[in-house]
Amino acid sequence: MAAMIVAGLFAALKLNTQFFPTIEIPRISVTISWPGASAADVEENILDALEPELRFLDNVDEVRSVAREGSGTINLDFTAQADMQKALADVEQAVDSVTTLPEDSEEPVIRRTAFYEAVARLVISGPFDEKTIKAQAKRIRDGLLAAGIDKVTMNGARDEEIWVRIREADLHRLGLTLASVAQRIREDTRDLPTGVLEGPVEMQLRSLAQRRTPDTIGEIEVKSSLSGEKVLLREIARVETRFDKDQVIGRKDGKIAIELDIQRSLNADTLKTMQVMFDYLKTVKPTLPPGMTLDLYQVRGKFVQQRLGILVKNGLQGLVLVLIVLFFFLDARIAFWVAAGIPVALLATLAVMLASGQTVNMVSMFALIMMLGIIVDDAIVVGEETATRQAMGYSRLEAAEWGALRMLRPVM
Repeated sequence: MAAMIVAGLFAALKLNTQFFPTIEIPRISVTISWPGASAADVEENILDALEPELRFLDNVDEVRSVAREGSGTINLDFTAQADMQKALADVEQAVDSVTTLPEDSEEPVIRRTAFYEAVARLVISGPFDEKTIKAQAKRIRDGLLAAGIDKVTMNGARDEEIWVRIREADLHRLGLTLASVAQRIREDTRDLPTGVLEGPVEMQLRSLAQRRTPDTIGEIEVKSSLSGEKVLLREIARVETRFDKDQVIGRKDGKIAIELDIQRSLNADTLKTMQVMFDYLKTVKPTLPPGMTLDLYQVRGKFVQQRLGILVKNGLQGLVLVLIVLFFFLDARIAFWVAAGIPVALLATLAVMLASGQTVNMVSMFALIMMLGIIVDDAIVVGEETATRQAMGYSRLEAAEWGALRMLRPVM
């Protein structure tokens, strides 16, 4: 009994608390970037080359591919029985075996999908423009990550693009075309979606840029002469940053808002993550501009705390109930030891949960609450049978043994 109590107390300190049971996602993704390539080229030269090598790997259940401008992704879903470590090694080997990928494409990035569970959602809003709200949301996101939160995702924040506006008259005057200016910008930039080049027609620009601001892009040389005269983009165009008008903007009570989805990783504790979040928000609130608000909702840690409270409350109520019933009708010593079995059984269960890799979550706590009721009933019937055997003249040890054996089938 002492060993069960010690093991249970140790397990209570070590067991992870979370909202849902841990779920392993049997998925591996392969992503390859090819700057400047169209979606059709990505599909033809990258995805079509990789898919045949990946589709027939062991335990692959479904293959989904997405080609987009500048990159392509293949998602592999495996069966629940798959060994994901072996699957990851098989995918890496299959990708390495493909030697026909474009020379200027980047190295494939192979990732096993990680499990993340939502802990809470935070909405930042106020009577400010979108740029201000987004800047504060980024600051809070980075602060939460630095404080120890595993993952924070921004929702409702539109992407920023760099727009270039050129008048058709300026193009004709310099003997330029919209396509030639767009090509010059592409040559001078790398890896950044730069938005739309506007003129007689519109052209979508994608670049990955070392030039990342309107000022630096405005310094791009679009034409030069033999005499050394240079024409810079800013001299014939208006370069500015805008938000992507095709994306949805978040609002709360009519004001611009951005939501932060705060998540924990596989091994993180929900209650500890929630406390880290509360501590950080307590320090950041005084630094916000006047009128900006932070609103928390769907705080799952509170649900876990409530369920733990129910578990403890039911355990104490069951203990008191057993003590009252048994003290009235049975020997005080029998009543004490039968009642002691309730916390001992609970602690032993926690020790087994830790040893078997289980966690304290909403499902397991519901099972523990149900178990407490069963233990209370079993404790009473076994105690009564023990008392009966003792009254029949059995010794205390014999009465306990016969009481347990006699009630074994009913309590099972």
